[in-house]
Amino acid sequence: MAHFFATVLPGLEYVLENEIRYKIADAKRVTLERGKVFFTSSLPVGALMVLRTADNLYRLIHRFRVGPHKIHLAGIEQEISRLELSWLYGNRSGPVSFKVNASRMGKHTYSRFEAAEAAARGISKREARYRHEKAGTHEVEFRLDICHEEAVFALKLTDASFRYRKEARSFTRAALRPTIAHALVWLSKPEAMDVFVDPCCGSGTIVSERLAYPYFQIKGGDLSEEAVASAVENVGFHDRVEIRRWDARRLPIDAGYADKIVTNLPFGRQISTDEDIATLYQAVFKEMKRVLKKNGFAFCLTDANAALQTAAEQIGFSWCKETTLSLKGLHPSIYLLKKQ
Repeated sequence: MAHFFATVLPGLEYVLENEIRYKIADAKRVTLERGKVFFTSSLPVGALMVLRTADNLYRLIHRFRVGPHKIHLAGIEQEISRLELSWLYGNRSGPVSFKVNASRMGKHTYSRFEAAEAAARGISKREARYRHEKAGTHEVEFRLDICHEEAVFALKLTDASFRYRKEARSFTRAALRPTIAHALVWLSKPEAMDVFVDPCCGSGTIVSERLAYPYFQIKGGDLSEEAVASAVENVGFHDRVEIRRWDARRLPIDAGYADKIVTNLPFGRQISTDEDIATLYQAVFKEMKRVLKKNGFAFCLTDANAALQTAAEQIGFSWCKETTLSLKGLHPSIYLLKKQ
């Protein structure tokens, strides 16, 4: 059993844990740390690429203790120089270029860059074929995370195309990261007979993530012509999927149509004042309640907590805060809304 970990936006660790347990049949020893989920599996690396809530995947190589002062950089170098790394390049011949990315949390007298340099020296000392590439392209990337007195050393298995998906995408202002969109979709427990609606679809990221699973019908729309054009381009043509321009306060959808609504509500810099948000949410929620089936529900992302809670109660939704995220200085929350 190999040891792995996946990085994830803080606040979504439990969502990724659930996805791992569901999709990785032999996953064992699943543990959570802030922004990371650790697990073991005997499956090939390719089988782990189904984890769509994860930002990146890593093969865990070593955990070890570290000291807080610059004199302890030599200990990092020595610890990593002891590791067997020849398995990484398999049957390849010739030199292998690599880089080390490092993070550091705690009271240390050295920087993360100095820690990365120490790790790189250790790798080169152990494997003469490994050539440290400080800038430019590289074949192998390592990660060193130092949290107070513990270090985690790992091999990166994914690149940006994993996090942002392989397809070329058109993103509009305030577009949702695909991994966050997937977390919202996963929380909705996608089923083959779902009638699914995103009333504020933006560039179509949530709809695109929902297409990873069987469905019955999907509708998405947005007030912005630019956003709808991007969504149509990003989503492409699929049977029983419709993307169109609409006003979420007056949805062109029959009452009792949708099983599930999942959406990234306008918030933060997208709206000028809290009063505008409160008024908007009340109108949008009224329509959401109308188009949902009797036992339907909605998952919404916003940082306008008071506005959402007030609007939900006024319209007759029960609400529950699922989790709060840490996203580029913002702290939006995911809410579950149900008809009362």
